[in-house]
Amino acid sequence: MWFLALKHIVSRKSQSILTLLAIVFGAAGYIVLSGIQIGFQNYMISNLIERSGHIIVTPKDEFIDEDSVNKIFAGDKNYVWLNKPSGRRSNTGLTQISKWYKKLSQDPEVSGYSPTITQEAIASRGGFKQTVNLVGIDPIKHKKTTTFHEDITYGSLESLNNGLSVILVGERLLLLLGVKVNDTINISTANGNVIPMKIIGTFDTGEIHSDVRTIYASLATVQNVAGTPGKIDSIIIKIKNYSKAADVATKWNMESSDTVESWDQRYKSRLEMMKTQDTIRNITTISFIIIIAFGIYNILNMAVNHKTKDIAILRSIGFNQNDTVFLFLIQGALLGLIGGILGVSAGFGICKLLESMKIQMGPRTMTIAWDIAIYLKAFFLVTFSALIASYFPAKAAGKLSPIEIIRGAA
Repeated sequence: MWFLALKHIVSRKSQSILTLLAIVFGAAGYIVLSGIQIGFQNYMISNLIERSGHIIVTPKDEFIDEDSVNKIFAGDKNYVWLNKPSGRRSNTGLTQISKWYKKLSQDPEVSGYSPTITQEAIASRGGFKQTVNLVGIDPIKHKKTTTFHEDITYGSLESLNNGLSVILVGERLLLLLGVKVNDTINISTANGNVIPMKIIGTFDTGEIHSDVRTIYASLATVQNVAGTPGKIDSIIIKIKNYSKAADVATKWNMESSDTVESWDQRYKSRLEMMKTQDTIRNITTISFIIIIAFGIYNILNMAVNHKTKDIAILRSIGFNQNDTVFLFLIQGALLGLIGGILGVSAGFGICKLLESMKIQMGPRTMTIAWDIAIYLKAFFLVTFSALIASYFPAKAAGKLSPIEIIRGAA
């Protein structure tokens, strides 16, 4: 039976080659598309998770209203306000820092945490100015919590501990201010302080807005600039299993007066965009499979019409209806298996080629996903579609009887 099926395939070389090519292109196309897209998503998620932390603790926004002000100045009495009080309370720092430190250091799920403070300022050199966020970090703890140190192009994160007037600056900000490493720029704050600071390193995250508007310094440096010793306005946390970050953040949020958010809660819109990309990829996959299935169906259907005399001979020597159906199903299965193997191999080779080309994606090169599930899914999809497409021509062949074939030939 297998020999006959193989002989039928070989006897129709052009048709069989076209079918194989359709299967190969379908499997390879799915692998390349999935590899690039999932690789890009993994790159984006890695940036979201590892660069900014799994969980972040920030002060909860408190807004001034009539009731809260009345209780402060009037007790149980009420005043009629000509202009209603409004706005956010001025305290923007965490109020339970020591409690958070103790909690995080004792929690077995936490693998690292890094306190930070951010101060709005103006960076200037000569006639060039730029509004920036001066971010204070603990270099040692920050390195254990995020992957920011991998974006440093000159110098090191630890060098921020070398003094109270040293900073790391984005490469794009250097160009904007017309300065270079070891130059000094002025940092001006809202309270009127102007502090000269030396550039001892540079970074490039690939995010233009961040690189132009962010300067890193030590915690003590920013606290000194802001005139707020001991102040912390956020804590970045890394846990052992980032997929549990939302559950942990929700639990801590209920137990704390501060705001606790996980990476997926903070970047919900970006994750929704990735889901849309997955939907597009699945639609494209279905299109590939439909094209392959129709190709196999048409070719095998033509084969049944061209092989009616062979079917009559087989039926006359003892082949029953099920044997005939099985014969053509084997042809579809063989085409699917061979095409699937060649398609998976071709997809792997193309992905390897694309990775070796080192296509730039920001400061890094394009990453390809090598998940074995992609290759297994591609193989089973094309093989399964080949079997389904083979069934209907095979069933039609099984219904033919020798007498009908002879009458039709006459």
